[in-house]
Amino acid sequence: MTSEQIHIMNTAGAIELDLSVSNGAVNVTVDPKAVYARVRVHTAATEGAVADAVNDTKFTERGDKLSVSVPDDLVGGINGTGITQIFNSGGRYGSSSYSVVNTGSMTGSVVANSGRDVWVDGRQIVKDGTVIAAQGTAVGGGAGTITVDVILPAGSSLAVSTKNAETTVRGDLETIRFDARNGSLQAGGVKVLEAETHNGSVLVDSVDTELEASTHNGSITIGAYNGRRGSARTHNGDVTISATPTSSGRLAARTHNGNIRVRGAGHLDLKTSTHNGRVW
Repeated sequence: MTSEQIHIMNTAGAIELDLSVSNGAVNVTVDPKAVYARVRVHTAATEGAVADAVNDTKFTERGDKLSVSVPDDLVGGINGTGITQIFNSGGRYGSSSYSVVNTGSMTGSVVANSGRDVWVDGRQIVKDGTVIAAQGTAVGGGAGTITVDVILPAGSSLAVSTKNAETTVRGDLETIRFDARNGSLQAGGVKVLEAETHNGSVLVDSVDTELEASTHNGSITIGAYNGRRGSARTHNGDVTISATPTSSGRLAARTHNGNIRVRGAGHLDLKTSTHNGRVW
């Protein structure tokens, strides 16, 4: 048994999809043979906050535009700052104030306590009495994870807004706009890329027109840059871009802590800078 919502577009052909989902995974496939876009939101959970979030998902269709909004499944769950205890087989474990984000129901999660150390699902959260997981770290989940599976006709565009969800795109899109607190983007080809993530990487096979990508903790990798205007910025992470002969204009690559490697950009107006790292 699962909880799921399925929406099939009434309008044929390419669409603009605007997807908002707090936690889980987003899988997008661009199918040249697809006539109608299809979105499936599902989870293995049949009750609880995660199942409720799936069942309460809203689909709004206006012409060739589709908005999908998955409610925050963390409301009332393990979320927020100021949590000072976590439960384990020994009862309560006191710790300093911290934030733990559960990507779904804690059902099926394994919480272990050894002295002053705590692990959740094999990931150490507390070491020697001190919380070492960064605020916003996602743990647990299991059967409570929300997955969004999307099939888009060729020529479509995608916008994803998320707190903690990994996004994978197979195939080529017109535009990708990606905004994440904790989550990475892996995609095929796109004409215009706008990506911003606090904790996560950006890996895209090709960008044909415009590139605007930034991360706080995470790398940026562009396999083939054919664009006319590009900017890639990281605070902690490497920037790797391979420019093609068809690219033009200005390309900027900046890091604070990280290396910069740009290939094939001798014909471009290239600007690079790093505080702690190498440029080559």
